[in-house]
Parts: sequence; C-alpha cells; structure tokens
Amino acid sequence: MEMHYQKLFEKGYIGGVEIRNRVAMTAMGNGLASWDGEASPELIRFYEDRARGGCGLIFTEFTRVDETSGACNPNQLCIATRKHVRSVQRMAERVHRHGARIFVQLHHGGREAPPALNDGKQPMGPSAILNKVNGLVSTEMTKEEIGYIIKKFVAAAVNCQKAGIDGVELHAAHGYLLGSFISPYTNKRTDEYGGSVQNCCRIVTEIINGIRAACGRYPICVRINGSDFVEGGITLAYAVEVAKTLEAAGADALNVSCAVYETVPNMIEPNYYEEGWRKELAKTVKAHVKIPVIAVNTIKFPATAEKLLEEGVSDFVGVSRGQMADPEWVNKARAGREDLIRKCMGCMQCNKSVVQDGYLSCAANPVTGRGTMYNDEYLIRSGAGRNVVVIGGGPAGMQAAITLAKRAFHVILLEQKSYLGGMAYLATVPPHKTMVAEFIKTLEAEMKELGVDVRMNVTADVATVKALEPYAVVVANGGMEIVPQVAGLDSAHVHTMEDALLGKVKFSGRKVAVIGGGMVGLETAHYLCKDNQVTIVEMTATPGATMYPTVRNKLLSILKEDGVELLLNHALTAVEKDGLLMTCTDSEEPKQERMAVDEVVIAVGRKPNMDLYHEMGAAFERVVQAGDCIAGGSILEATRTGNDNVWFL
Repeated sequence: MEMHYQKLFEKGYIGGVEIRNRVAMTAMGNGLASWDGEASPELIRFYEDRARGGCGLIFTEFTRVDETSGACNPNQLCIATRKHVRSVQRMAERVHRHGARIFVQLHHGGREAPPALNDGKQPMGPSAILNKVNGLVSTEMTKEEIGYIIKKFVAAAVNCQKAGIDGVELHAAHGYLLGSFISPYTNKRTDEYGGSVQNCCRIVTEIINGIRAACGRYPICVRINGSDFVEGGITLAYAVEVAKTLEAAGADALNVSCAVYETVPNMIEPNYYEEGWRKELAKTVKAHVKIPVIAVNTIKFPATAEKLLEEGVSDFVGVSRGQMADPEWVNKARAGREDLIRKCMGCMQCNKSVVQDGYLSCAANPVTGRGTMYNDEYLIRSGAGRNVVVIGGGPAGMQAAITLAKRAFHVILLEQKSYLGGMAYLATVPPHKTMVAEFIKTLEAEMKELGVDVRMNVTADVATVKALEPYAVVVANGGMEIVPQVAGLDSAHVHTMEDALLGKVKFSGRKVAVIGGGMVGLETAHYLCKDNQVTIVEMTATPGATMYPTVRNKLLSILKEDGVELLLNHALTAVEKDGLLMTCTDSEEPKQERMAVDEVVIAVGRKPNMDLYHEMGAAFERVVQAGDCIAGGSILEATRTGNDNVWFL
C-alpha cells in the first residue's frame, strides 16, 4: 500500500520507548473516569478506540496524584494510590494490544483546583496570588507541603510503572500547580523555589530526580508553556530557559503548549484560530534542546501535521481534538482517505461538556464518549436491503442515513434544496467557519462510500414517499424560522438571514440592523460587517446567551474590533420606511426608541416544525424524527438524534 505522509509515519523514540509514528494524542480532560478516579470502561474504550485507530502515543487526561487536593474535575482519573493501579493496568493493556504507547499525565490543580471538589480546601500555589478567573487567593505552600507534593508525584509515577504504563508526563503548563511554580506571573517566592528560572523549576526537577531514583530509566515528558500570554508571565525566551533546565535535569521529552486560565482561548482554541498559529513556540524551544519536542498546533488536516514535521516545528504532532472527532484519524490519513476524516470544527462542544460536569461529547461524532454504547460493532444489521427514506439533508438527516446504511438498509435521502447541510450550510458562510463546510463534505463522502441514494431538489410529501415503499421514514426536515410579529416586515428592505447569507440579497456601504443577538445573529453580523455598518438588536441583556463563553467572548471581541455595535435590551416593535421602532426593555417604564437603518436582517433563530412528522406518522407505521424539527439545537443535537433515534428502527 502506498505510504501517505512520510514524516508522519516515521518511527520515533522517547526515553528509549519506540513509538510507531509521530502522532500523539495529547491530554484532554474528558469526564469519563468514575467518581473515585478509576479508569472506567468508558474511559478505557475511549483510549482503546484511538489506539486501534492508529495513534502512536496516547497521553491520558490530567490524572490526579493526590486524593486530598488538586482535583479539577468531579470525574477525574487518579493514580494516587495502589488501589488505582488495577484499572490503569487494564487501560494500558487495551491500548497496547493495538500497537500504541500510553503515557499518564500526572497532575495537581494547584491554584485552579475548586474548593468544592477538594473538601472545601483553599487552592494552593507557590504564592498567595489572586486568581482572576475564580476570585480566590491561593495559600502559599510551605516547604513541607512542597515536599509532600513531590513525593505524591513520585509515588504516582511508581504506580504507573507498576501498571505497565510506558511513561509519564508532568503537567507543568496552563497555570496548574507545577506550572504556577515555573511562571513568574504566579511565583513570587524568595526562597530556593522562586526567583531564578532554575529555582522556579526546582519543584519539577526534584520530581524528575525522585522518579529517576524510584523508577530508573522510566520515560518522563514534561508539558510546559511556550507562553502564558499574560503580562508578567512566561515569555518564549523564558520558556527556552525552562526547557534547557528541564533537559539538564533529565527530562526525556517536552510537550510545548501555552496559556493559562486567564487566556484560555489560546489554550483550547475555538474556530477563530488558524492551524499552526502557535508553531513558533514549539519551533523555538526545539531549536534549543536535543530531546524530542511534542506540540499541539490546532491541527485539523494530516497535510498540516506533515508540514509542521517537515518544517522542524516539533518531533511529534499533537492531534487531540482531531482524534476526539475521529478515532480513525491516523488510519484514514495513512490510507490517503482524508475525505472520510471527521475533522474537529473548533466548536468547543467537547470542552463545554466536561466543564459542565458531564462526560465528553463531540458535535462531529455522536459516538465520542459513548464508545461502550454506540460503536459500530453494536449496530444491529437488520436492514436486509429494505428501503428507508430520510427526509432532509442537514447534519441530522445525513447522520441518520449513515447509521441506517451501516445497519444494512437501502437509504434514500430526499433534500428539498440544491445543496446539503441544512442550517449548517448557512453556518459555513460567516468568516472562520470553513471547518463546518469540511464537516458537510465529510458526511457527503461517507454517504457516497456507504451507497446512500441522495436525491436533491425533491419536496417530500406522503405520495412521494409512498412511491418509494419505505420500511421506515426519518423526518429530519429542520425547524422553522422565528419571525417577530411586528408591522413592516413585508418591506423591501427587510431580509431573512438565509437570503443575506446565501447572497440572494447583496448590499454594501449600508447601515444594517441585524435583529437577534443569539449565535445566528452574531455570526450573520460578522458576515455583513465587512462591507456595512452593522448594529445588532437584542431584546435581552446577554448576546449569544446559549453560546459557550470561550466562543462567545472571542466572537464578541472580533465584532467589536470590526465596528459592530450591540444594542441590548431592545425589542423590535415595528419596521418603518427609514428605520426601526424599538422598545427599551430594561427601564421601569418601557420607552420607545427609533433608529435609522437602510437594511434589516431578521436572525432571531428557529423553532421546531412538527407538521411533516405528523403527516408521515399518519401514513406510515415506523416514523422517527431527528434534528431541529424536534427542538432547535446545535450540530451536536443534530448528529446525536440522527444517530440515536434510528438505532433500533
């Protein structure tokens, strides 16, 4: 078989451990462990699927070294005591049987550890510094406490070695305990654990020495920040000195990341960041050390990973969310089937699901985090070639078609429009949304691979569907646009969001009002603001209320830079010939205001549309729904309902 991506599939070595290729799945919190820190069946299956998918080196999620402090997630993997060894051993065996290597990332939350998850204990750190994110001042650790934590890291490494884990990674980035010692932003100590770079790194170098004494030549990687992106924090020049210090102390590899909680969009990037935007951090560190360097770089495509290796940015490429979206990312890259890779869209659903105390989920892949329930091996292949009709070619309909085709049904998908993607297609139009377009292309490629019969420009009614003699019908025709009940909407200068995004109406140099400050309204404004003066009119006090804060805050900052105005607490009352009539909703006595505008774009959102479902339900025995026709939602709800609701048809 032809070898695609030569560099990506070269063998590599870390501390004498051979790794079959240069792809690493770096650590990501996933909420899949059990409440007491055990490696649960779900967590083990998650890593096993990525090992089977071809990944070279897997780093577990941040793994607790102390049961009494430092927790950052209610369901966080733990290796603090002997009782945790057995489940981690099972995890190692399941990964190894597919030829991958696995390192456990050893972690203590330090100043980022919430008291609610740590028996009410105040967070600890090198200095008593206010954390601007959680509003808490950490206690300054005594030397005795530092010594205790060092012993806990060493004991955790011993447990990892006992469990058959290939190596460990010390998490000394992102403002967690070890990283807060390294960074001058949080370390103001004047003793031997503060001041110079060597002193700030001392807690880490003493852990390395302790592991060497207890475990011998056991591979040790250290994750560090190439930059904190905060004033007074780690700079790239400082990071180079840290890297040289840790190499001299005996580290076998460095994993270069960046940012702290105060600058979290630079750490876990939403879709507004380009692939490779942070590559100079790793490349500069690599130029000053001889040990291997691993780095994440917002990688979506195998070609990007190959290019970064060719450029000498790093020795191993971190593809984390990419493999979360598709466990077969590596195998598909090796086979030259990039068209079938479900690529990360940067939507932040994964981070959102874990931060909200749930388990990992992914908008691109409804199986992620649910591998013990929905993997393909559990599919009941009872289709026997019978016809199933799917109405609607958005993400819900396409996912339903894919799942049903895998179940051996003959799937006929009917789409009313001339394009696939539904509302997600509109989401590809605003800036920085190319990965949504890529996702739609991938679903199309999967349907083609599975032999789904896609019929465009077909309006599905009962007669049309009956002629296809279906065993079952899936209604995924989407929702209906919400239209404000106000006067003047029939004016020539009032447009739907769909018409504006699809270019059915075009205008430039105009004063435009976008009605609705939800995600749809904000992204529509982002699209229109390049050539127009845009004001967003939102009736509540919170723009983008349902959006994940990291995404919302980044988009709002971009809109502000681009001159978009936000008019909050204003409800549209009427559209007039030369402007809007609005009601101010945050005053004791609602008052009316006028605003002069040239064009009005309605982008309030969508609501469920059950009519077609009821029509089909009256005509056919087996009818299910998927997507926005049930309830408005994101791509996550679309792919999940598209998958789950057809599982047992």
